[in-house]
Amino acid sequence: MSREKTHLTKLLGFLAVLGLLALGLFSHYIWLIMSDNLGTFHNTTDLADLDGDGDLDVILHNVRNESEFTAFAVTTLWFNQGSEQFVARRLEGAQGESGWASAAGDVDRDGDADLVVFPGWYLRLILNQGGAQGGQTGEFRVNNVVSALEKPAQFGSVVLGDLNNDGQVDGIVVGCCGRAFTLEPDEDTPNISWAWINTWDDGGGLASHASILSALDGLAMRSAALGDLDGDGDLDLFAAVLAPGQGRNRDPADRVLINDGSGKFTDSGQRLGETDSTAVALGDLDGDGDLDALVGTGRGATVWINQGGAQGGHDGTFALSGQEISGSQTRAVFLSDLDDDGDLDALIAGLRQAAIWWNDGQAALTRSSQRFRYSNRHGLAVADFDGDGQLDIFAAEYSKDCRVWFNQGDGTFRAARRP
Repeated sequence: MSREKTHLTKLLGFLAVLGLLALGLFSHYIWLIMSDNLGTFHNTTDLADLDGDGDLDVILHNVRNESEFTAFAVTTLWFNQGSEQFVARRLEGAQGESGWASAAGDVDRDGDADLVVFPGWYLRLILNQGGAQGGQTGEFRVNNVVSALEKPAQFGSVVLGDLNNDGQVDGIVVGCCGRAFTLEPDEDTPNISWAWINTWDDGGGLASHASILSALDGLAMRSAALGDLDGDGDLDLFAAVLAPGQGRNRDPADRVLINDGSGKFTDSGQRLGETDSTAVALGDLDGDGDLDALVGTGRGATVWINQGGAQGGHDGTFALSGQEISGSQTRAVFLSDLDDDGDLDALIAGLRQAAIWWNDGQAALTRSSQRFRYSNRHGLAVADFDGDGQLDIFAAEYSKDCRVWFNQGDGTFRAARRP
C-alpha cells in the first residue's frame, strides 16, 4: 500500500471516530431533552446539619415516574463544605433504599439528624451514626421500619414534626398521585395519608404507632405543611390538594386539619380554593402573629390569610388575601425574609425558573426582576448556607449540577463560584 493510501486510511478512520463521538454526544443531548419531557418530576429537599460541622446540608430527593413504573428514585445528600462548595453523596446500599420521599429529624434523640424515608407503604428509619451510635457523624445505616395500617404501594411524601408535644420527632405521610405500580387504567387510586407517633425508648429502641388520617382519605396531595394554625401550641396540618384524573375523591379544595395535642387530627371543615394545589408554605405574612399560607397552584399561587390576629376572627380559619399571583405551574414555594427587613418574602418556583416576591409587611407581594434558572430535574432549598445571616437559594439535580445563589443583603443574589 502506498504512503498516500495509508495516510488516507488513517484520516478516514480518524474522521469516523470523530463522527461516532459527535453522534454519541448528539444522541445524549437528544435523550436529555426527551427525558425532560417524559413522566413527572417530583423533586423535594430538606435541611439539616448532617455531619455536625455547624452548617446546613441538603437532603435532595428526586422521583420521576412514568405512567406504569418509576424511572428514577434517588436520595442525594449534599454536604456543605463551606467556601461556597457542596459535595454530593448518594444514599444507597447498606445506607438504605431511596423510596419516593425523605426528610430529616433526630428520630432517636441523640443530638444528630437522622433520615426518614418513605418507600411507598411504610417508613424506613436510617440513623446517623454519630451520637448514641458512637460512629462517624454523617454516616447513615438502616435501623427499623414503621409499618402503616394500610399498604397501598403509593407515591407520597413525609413531613416531620413533634405532633404530641413529647419532645420526639413524629411524622405525617402525605399520600399522593395514585399507586406506584398499576397496570389497570381505571384502578382506584389509594392516596392514603397517615400519622406516625414516635415513642423511641433509649433503652429498647423504636416503639411507635400509626393512625390513618380519615379526613384526607382518597385525596391526592403533593405537598403539606405543619404549623400551629389555631394558636393552641401544637402542630396542625395544611394539606395542598390535587384533583387526580381518577379515584375516590377529585375535590381539589385544600384542607386544614386541627391537632388535639396528642397527634389526633380532625377536619376543620374548611374547603379552600378550587384549583389544583402543588405546594404550600406557612408563615406570618401580615405581621399579626399567626400563620398564613402561600399555596402554589397549577396557574401560579394564592395567599390565604389566617383570620386570627389583626383580622379579629377565629384562629385557624383562612380567607383569600385578594391578591392572585398568576403564572405557570408552581412546583415549590418558600417563605423567608430574603431582604432582611423583618417580614417574610416569597420564593415561587416554577418548572424551570424561580422568582422572588417582596412583601410589604401586609401580605401584599411584588415580583422582583431577578430570576433563578434551573431544569425540571432540580430540587430547591432556601437557607443560610454560608453563615452570614442572609438566606441563600440552592438548586441541584441528583448528584450533579449544584447551583447556589448567595444573598448580598440588599435584595440581590450572586451565583456561587464554580469549583
